[in-house]
Amino acid sequence: MLRFLRAPRGLGFLALVGACLGLATAEISAGSSVLAAGAPVAAAIAGGGFAGYELLSDGRVWAWGDDLEGQIGPAGGRRFSSTPVAVPGLDDVVAVTSGENTAYALARNGVVWAWGSNGQDELGNPAWASREIPVRVRLPGGIISIAAGAFTAYALRRDGTVWAWGDDAWGQLGTGGADVTTGTPRRVQRLGGVVAVAAGAGNAYALRRDGTVWAWGDGSSGQLGDGCTAPQGSASRGVACPEMRVPVRVRGLDNVVAIASGAFTAYALLRDGTVWAWGDDDFDAVGSRTRGPYAPEPASVGGLEHVVAIAAGGDSAYALLRDGTVWAWGRGVDGELGDGSVANRAAPVQVANLAGVVKISTGGDSAYALDRRGRLWAWGAGFYGQLGNGYRLSLDEPTRVRTVPVAAKA
Repeated sequence: MLRFLRAPRGLGFLALVGACLGLATAEISAGSSVLAAGAPVAAAIAGGGFAGYELLSDGRVWAWGDDLEGQIGPAGGRRFSSTPVAVPGLDDVVAVTSGENTAYALARNGVVWAWGSNGQDELGNPAWASREIPVRVRLPGGIISIAAGAFTAYALRRDGTVWAWGDDAWGQLGTGGADVTTGTPRRVQRLGGVVAVAAGAGNAYALRRDGTVWAWGDGSSGQLGDGCTAPQGSASRGVACPEMRVPVRVRGLDNVVAIASGAFTAYALLRDGTVWAWGDDDFDAVGSRTRGPYAPEPASVGGLEHVVAIAAGGDSAYALLRDGTVWAWGRGVDGELGDGSVANRAAPVQVANLAGVVKISTGGDSAYALDRRGRLWAWGAGFYGQLGNGYRLSLDEPTRVRTVPVAAKA
C-alpha cells in the first residue's frame, strides 16, 4: 500500500502541505517535457545525503533534492528541487557519487569534478568555498572510480592505489597520521591492488584483486569487521573499539566481488551470490539478528541468493537479484524498504512493484532503482524533494522519478 509518510521535523502539517502543493504545481510543469526519439537515456543513478543524481548516456548529470550547499547545482536559486535540474559545466561523465552535501563526477579522461559543500575540504580544492559549479579535484591522473562518505571522498587509480581527501576525524583518510582535515588528496597507506572502494559515515573499505576486504576509520560500532567486541563505554576497555588510521583486513571474507557501506554498517557480495554484513545493528541493518548492538565480524544475511549487486545508505541495505527484483532490510521508518510498511526488517523483504531492475543506489534514507526500460524509481524519505517526483513527501513504495527535460541544455 502506497502511503504518504510524516513530515520532516520542524515543519507543521499545514505548512508542509502548502509548500508541497505550491512546489508541485510549478515544478511538474517545468519538468513535463516528453522524451524525443533518440534522446539520451538514463545510464546510472546515485544518491547523496538528501539528493539524487542521474547520469545520462550522453555524459551529462542531472540532480534533484536538497541544494542548501549547492550540491545539485544552481537549481534556479532555490534551496531544493523536487524535479531534476541540470548540473552545469559537466560532460562526458562516466560515474557520479555523493557524500552528505558534496557531489562528485568522474569524466572519461580520468578527471574528477566536485561541487557542493567544502566545509571539510570535501571539494578536494582548498582554494574554494562551497560551490554550485563543479571544480576540478587536484588528483593524479588515471582515476577509474570514485566513492564518497559523509565528509570524505575517495578516488581509485588504475594502478590500484586509493587517494582520499576531506574530513579525517576518525582516520578515514587512511594516511596513518593525526586528525588533519585536508583538501589535498593523499594516498591511503598500506593498500594496493584495489579494484573497488566504498565509504561510510566515518570509515572506508577497499576490495582488493585477491577478493579480500580492507577497512579503516571509525570502529566504534564494529564496522571495521576486525573482531573488536568492546561496546561503547565498555568498562573492560574504557573506550569503544578504536579507529584505525591505516587499513586492516576484514575478518573471514574471501571471494568478494563487490562492497557497499551504509552509515555504520558494511556489506560484501561474494562470488556465490550471498551477502555478508557487519557493523551497527540498531535498525537490523546487519540482517542476521545479532545478539548485541553490532556485529564485529561479517555475518551472512539470511534469505538471499543469486544476488548480482548491493547498495546501502543510512541504516538500510539493498540487494539486486539476478531476476531483476530488489530486496531490502534494516531501517524502514521513512519507507526506505519500499515494501509498503514503515517497519524495520532483519530479514530481507521484496521492494514492491519493481521488475527488470538493472542498477540500484541509495542516499541517506532514500533509495533508487533503474530498470531495463530506462525508467528511474525512488522511495523512502522525500522531505527535500529527493524522490524526484515533484513533491516533498516520503513514500513507502517506489515512485517514478520525473522525466528529465531533455530539450534543455546543461
